[in-house]
Amino acid sequence: MRVDDCESGRELKIKPVGVVESENRIRIFSEYSDALEGVKEGMWIWVLYFFHRAGEKLKVHPRGDISRPLRGVFSTRSPERPNRIGMSLARLLHVEGELLLIDGIDALEGSPVIDIKPYTEYYDVPGAVLSADDIRKRIENENLIRDYIDLATQLQPNGFDCTLRSVSKIEDAGLIDFDNAERRISSVKELVFQDDKIFLEPGVYRANLNEVIKLGDDIMAFARPRSSLIRCGVNVLTAVWDAGYEGRSEVGIVVHNQSGVWLKKNARIVQLVFIKLTSRTRGYSGVYRGENV
Repeated sequence: MRVDDCESGRELKIKPVGVVESENRIRIFSEYSDALEGVKEGMWIWVLYFFHRAGEKLKVHPRGDISRPLRGVFSTRSPERPNRIGMSLARLLHVEGELLLIDGIDALEGSPVIDIKPYTEYYDVPGAVLSADDIRKRIENENLIRDYIDLATQLQPNGFDCTLRSVSKIEDAGLIDFDNAERRISSVKELVFQDDKIFLEPGVYRANLNEVIKLGDDIMAFARPRSSLIRCGVNVLTAVWDAGYEGRSEVGIVVHNQSGVWLKKNARIVQLVFIKLTSRTRGYSGVYRGENV
């Protein structure tokens, strides 16, 4: 592989340093084995490789979907691009001499590997709150949120408004321990909407949201009550949405207003804020994964 040196007019060589043997195996050529010193199991690494079976295009349909308008290839991750260079983030599971065993890479067998670099949270986009555009892209590409009512209304500058599906009254005492061996969650009785409205007297309630949230292993979320609720003397209690969680969540509603409050079905009650983690993590696998779906 060669590229032109724009300043001197010389040709510069890009030398393959290894090859992708499978989605979980990379073999480094023996002449570059010294470059593996310091590469350790458990590291996250960027693998740069060559899309050896791809063509070269300047415009593509995003994700190969011809129903989506053509876009300049530099605004996509398409393999069909002028220099056909790919980049994937992988976790290094084991090193056996010149063989790297990884948790998976989006590259075809036989792809020439042209470089490996360590992922570092300082340089490689540390944790940040997702903007509306980032949330929209993850909804389109990763199914981050589904079963919403109206995307344009619910999408906020740096969050997403979740809506009320049902409300229940807490019936009895629960029990919370250290390791969940004796955990007992309070039982509830679902309340009935009248003409799509429900009146809540002062007290504590559990509510289900309409939206199903699906988080990858690089993102978490938390929620805050919408300011309109607070102005009515009502708070919403929420926990953390861990990376890897998927489900239709429940939240607590606390009515402090002594006059109570009226809520309409599908009312927007909380704003979910998504945070990109500084590194990928082992996803949530607890009892609430897949709840209410």
